[in-house]
Amino acid sequence: MWSCPLLITLFLAAQLTTGHRVALSTIGYVGCSVSIVCLAITLVTFAVLSSVSTIRNQRYHIHANLSFAILVAEILLLISARFDPGTLPCKVMAVLLHFFFLSAFAWMLVEGLHLYSMVVKVFGSEGSKHFYYYGIGWGSPLVICVVSMTSALDSYGEVDNCWLSLKNGAIWAFVAPALFVIVVNIGILISVTRIISRISGESYKVHGDANAVRLTAKAVAVLLPILGISWIFGVLAVNTHSLPFLYIFAVFNSLQGFFVFLFHCLLNSEVRCKICHTHNQCLDLLGGDFPDLFLLWDHLCSVTLLA
Repeated sequence: MWSCPLLITLFLAAQLTTGHRVALSTIGYVGCSVSIVCLAITLVTFAVLSSVSTIRNQRYHIHANLSFAILVAEILLLISARFDPGTLPCKVMAVLLHFFFLSAFAWMLVEGLHLYSMVVKVFGSEGSKHFYYYGIGWGSPLVICVVSMTSALDSYGEVDNCWLSLKNGAIWAFVAPALFVIVVNIGILISVTRIISRISGESYKVHGDANAVRLTAKAVAVLLPILGISWIFGVLAVNTHSLPFLYIFAVFNSLQGFFVFLFHCLLNSEVRCKICHTHNQCLDLLGGDFPDLFLLWDHLCSVTLLA
């Protein structure tokens, strides 16, 4: 049987009974598969809407990059279970997993920074924001990985799994940046909430659309616990060897892509409105001769527009 495609399960595989390994492996494969499908739908949705509507702003570039980072990480998790520790492919997988999981957290940090910049102008032009965001989202994980590889290449994919070693502290090359992102984003959310609460409705002026601030704040507030707390449960599972923590981590970590799709697409009223608008345009072009199957979507559009 393949090893469970979840990092924490790989850490503790030798200490788990066969029943728990099968259960966690099933959770991992089902969850990762669902996440991969959801993230692919998310990316396709953003790509289609950006080509046919005005939904081209930086928020959706950030959402798309976050989705892409998690998507690649989830795919690599599934693939990495096929390789034996100590082999070159396993080392390569460990490095790639390190990079893309760090990138997912880095883009969560960018989500927070962009939210803050929508309320308090901290950067210059839109072009400079773009440069900073991509530097943080892809550049900083690359730097961390290069430094980690240079100083401790033997810590990748050597013991029990295609991941960073726990024994020599190399795992902190992932845990420390992740904890930093969680702490910073919590601070940003508190700061933004306080700023917005102090501003009256009439004087509520931000650097962008007020509804966009609300949507972004809601998404960050929901996704931060999902992406961050799941790894906290992972650390607790390693340190305490607790099965409940292990199962909680397995569920939340393997379904990260589903939660991104849920809050950035399905429950995002702006995205739904754009889809409804595009859908109505298509109906007009084709004469509106569609089967009753589309009535359900029309009902969703009407609910969205009334919300």
